[in-house]
Amino acid sequence: MFIIRIINWLFNIFEILLIIHVALSWIRPVANKWTVLLDRIVEPVLGPIRRFLQSKLPASAQILDWSPLVALLLLSLLRRILFSFVW
Repeated sequence: MFIIRIINWLFNIFEILLIIHVALSWIRPVANKWTVLLDRIVEPVLGPIRRFLQSKLPASAQILDWSPLVALLLLSLLRRILFSFVW
């Protein structure tokens, strides 16, 4: 059960970091060690999703960056799949 709590905690932390990344992208703060660290954590997940969406979505839908939303949905799905095997 301890491992399950750790995994769930990591999912929660990553989701919070993803939301902070989105909020910061709206205000565009000056790059500092914290924003660079945040980018290093979330961009490996968002980058591939973003490239996939750019190849599949029409140009009119690419006005918004949908990758954080898709990432949150995929994380939720992955969490449900992982925990369905445990319970």
